[in-house]
Amino acid sequence: MIRPVVPESFRERPYARRHYETIAAWAAQHHPFYRRMAASNTPEFPVLTRRDVQDDNELLLNGFPETARTSGSIATPVRVSWSKERLRMDDDDTRAYLRWLGGRLPDIRIIAAALHEAGAGTLDIATPLPEQFDFIQRRQREAGACALVTYPSNLELLCRHVLEQGLDMSFMRRIVCLSEVYEPWLDELAAQAFPNAARSVTYSAVEVGAIAFRCPHRPEYYHVAAHKLGVEFLDEEGRPCREGEPGQVVVTDYWNRRSTFIRYALGDIAAPATCGCGRIATPAMAGIAGKVRGALKDAAGRPVLFSGVSPLFRDSPEIRQFQVVQPALGHFVIRYVPRADAPLEPFFERVRLRFAQVFGGTPRVDFEPHGQIARSAGGKFHASICQA
Repeated sequence: MIRPVVPESFRERPYARRHYETIAAWAAQHHPFYRRMAASNTPEFPVLTRRDVQDDNELLLNGFPETARTSGSIATPVRVSWSKERLRMDDDDTRAYLRWLGGRLPDIRIIAAALHEAGAGTLDIATPLPEQFDFIQRRQREAGACALVTYPSNLELLCRHVLEQGLDMSFMRRIVCLSEVYEPWLDELAAQAFPNAARSVTYSAVEVGAIAFRCPHRPEYYHVAAHKLGVEFLDEEGRPCREGEPGQVVVTDYWNRRSTFIRYALGDIAAPATCGCGRIATPAMAGIAGKVRGALKDAAGRPVLFSGVSPLFRDSPEIRQFQVVQPALGHFVIRYVPRADAPLEPFFERVRLRFAQVFGGTPRVDFEPHGQIARSAGGKFHASICQA
């Protein structure tokens, strides 16, 4: 059995190096999942994929009870176990984050109720939009609620409904988005619909908890919870990315000694960065571009991030909602919710032309009209689903 080598990403960061060495050495000796890796005599622990964990989740749990699981929206759920002490660390992070924003406000939470603690201020994400607004207004009247917590995809729908119906949302002071990737264009839309609301975003994963929080002073950056997590950004060759260079996000949890995650690839893409706010002294990341798992594939099987294609759909006046499914290479199914009386042929033509440019060849593109595009069982909305 060997003592795992510290990955290059940690070597010039004293705090990260020390804590990585501690958890890796402990796991190599005491945790069966990692003892097996250490016995293989590899110089360092390899990057773990979600598939690696799914294939041996029982061994990773190491006999501890499951305390949470991923939503299983597009794959088998990953089951995790946290101690009360580790859970308290995440609660402390949330309180610190709220202090950054100016303190706690009475809130309205429109989220997947089955995956979160229920309460008087919580409404399930599957609730129709008119009922969501009834709930928002009732909470505002009865509890003075002025902070909205929801997913980016739902915020977009809320914003468009507010603007179309001419609703007055001036009482809202804060919007916090979580769970899904938040794209920068949503800031402008939210500012129109909720003119007095500051916008913030958390970046997290069930497996490791809160990873980073959007900087309230420089919103293009996210500050990493580096006291509890080691975050690497690795290129396609597994080397550390340069400042501003996008790569896969790989996380090590320094403190979970139950279902320990060491060098776990979340399936996300982001870039290491330095925030110039001068107020929050932690490492930062930027350009959280989307899910590797949600990337589509071109004719040669190479991944294409959907963030580069989504404006085609988002800016189309003929539709209200969309989802792209790729059943096989060269085959795409476009699910869409049409606007009343909108001519759809121009939309179809734009999509066919753009997909030929982006994905190559002559892709088959099928169009499916829907009255509403359902969320996954975990409450998330996936704009792109690759099954190829």
